[in-house]
Amino acid sequence: MKKIVYFTLLLTIICSSSCKKALLDENDPGKLSTANYFTKVADATSALYGAYVASREAFYKTYAWDGASDMMYSRISGRPYSYGPTSSFGSGLSRHWNDLYRSVNRANYVIENTRGMLAKETVAANIDELHRVEGEAMFLRAITYFRLIDLWGDVPYYENILNGNAEAYSLTKTSKATIKDKIIADLDLAATYVPITVIKSEQGRATRAAIIGYRGKIKLYWACWAKNAGNTAEATTNYNGAAADFAEIMKPAYGRSLYNAGLPGSAIAPSYGELFDGAHEDQAYASEIIFAFTNGGPNFGASDGQSDQFYGDTYLYDFGTRSTGAGGVNVAPTMRLVNRYQLLSTGGFAPPVVPLNPGSAADARTRTNSALNPESYAGRDYRLQATVMWDGTTINEILADGTVTSRVLTFQFKTTAPTPPFMFSEGAVTGYLYRKYIRQISGYARESGPQDSWMMRLADVYLMYAEAVNEVSGPTAECFDLVDKIRKRGNLPPLDRSVFATKSAFFDAIEQERIVELAAEGSRFFDLRRWNKVEETWPQPNGYTAVDTWNIFIRDEFKNAIARDFQRFYIMQIPGTEILNNPKLTQNEPWL
Repeated sequence: MKKIVYFTLLLTIICSSSCKKALLDENDPGKLSTANYFTKVADATSALYGAYVASREAFYKTYAWDGASDMMYSRISGRPYSYGPTSSFGSGLSRHWNDLYRSVNRANYVIENTRGMLAKETVAANIDELHRVEGEAMFLRAITYFRLIDLWGDVPYYENILNGNAEAYSLTKTSKATIKDKIIADLDLAATYVPITVIKSEQGRATRAAIIGYRGKIKLYWACWAKNAGNTAEATTNYNGAAADFAEIMKPAYGRSLYNAGLPGSAIAPSYGELFDGAHEDQAYASEIIFAFTNGGPNFGASDGQSDQFYGDTYLYDFGTRSTGAGGVNVAPTMRLVNRYQLLSTGGFAPPVVPLNPGSAADARTRTNSALNPESYAGRDYRLQATVMWDGTTINEILADGTVTSRVLTFQFKTTAPTPPFMFSEGAVTGYLYRKYIRQISGYARESGPQDSWMMRLADVYLMYAEAVNEVSGPTAECFDLVDKIRKRGNLPPLDRSVFATKSAFFDAIEQERIVELAAEGSRFFDLRRWNKVEETWPQPNGYTAVDTWNIFIRDEFKNAIARDFQRFYIMQIPGTEILNNPKLTQNEPWL
């Protein structure tokens, strides 16, 4: 496992914090005197690993955010998985708010104490390593504040170790523009401190590519927000800045390339699937991964009373069924996602699948375009096979202890038979299951897997770069080439450049690739919001009525919604307890 995970056990003695009863609970420096700690470089590095763990918790289960989009059904709590239009949308994020500020606290603790060490250090090698620690902590703080302003807009901002709850509850909101400028400045400095590459044992530590990549992402989002507000000049400046950052980390010096050179593999074993199977992590890190949070796998936590699940991935638990690792099917693909996977023959969309109930349609499993007919999914983008399971697809059985058996199970919606040849699929909800993240390697129980959580991949960088350039200059030959590289991994033909020659048409191609390439990676919810496309996705008055593959009603989404329902999708509710504790905080307007 990675070194970062090994050091998670230091959380009980490093950056210790009081109980999480309050949003801005500070790290309690009195628990560990800096006179006795932060005396050597290794102390600072260990404290940094504690900050990484806090950030890992803050960005835990990043895939769950897709549940508030149009492409995933989710029942994971602690994320806005309800589509609305209910008064509760966005109001269940107190834990996320708390975790984000805990991440800020840990980073501040490391930065302040490391700077204290730097003021006294004279050895050049030690100075370089301490600056690296400082730079990585600044990076963690920056991406945390970025998430805060993305969800809540203006929020409390501070860079110091807080002096108790009295100071915490005296903080007022800082404008998101000011916070953006501060975190960009932090990333500018951090990029000068952090190396381009890391050794294998340090996988999971931020590299310069991660810092510059997130700097570009922040500029891209800011450009989108400025464009939505009608600030064209500011938008253009930030689109150009984002493009420059993405172009930088695409340079050969950073050593990044698409996994397996972007080759598609085969229809039944797409290379794309290997990025998420837990068995090809090292190859992914060596090529495509820009930044990730590490998951340790089994046998972590026993010495400090924590359960193994805290340190392992949770993919089998949330994505799997009782037949694949004793999972709970807490997330499932929607029919809208499935319909996004294009045909190999034309590169365009197939006819939408038709949901049919076998009880009322005798030919439901054989009719052309039926959602229950396996042939309806033939000849499509290889990434469909790597991401989704539909009626008739197969997978090896995975026991509760993580053992992958030789039994080949067939998925058939609404089948509850616990023995082969069918898999137990109760809870599938939409009629589809995810194959993505369902590892086919033995040895890892459902919440003890080693698959790291990819936060930014090169494919995402390609698409963000193409988006930024397109907004300023329209589609360029380079942008087409980058999108085609991503399409190639699905074995799709290149885009027809005459069809996608306009800015709006090329944007549609970018959106399409982001949907299928980044499915279940937590991007879609944030994309919809920064593009101001929520109302377009769920047009009024009917919104969208979701059904499963048997044409059975699941739910109405944004039906008869009013303007405030959509406003609440764009900005979240500040936790009520925080406003009660700190009268200087004001609630966001759509939630008044």
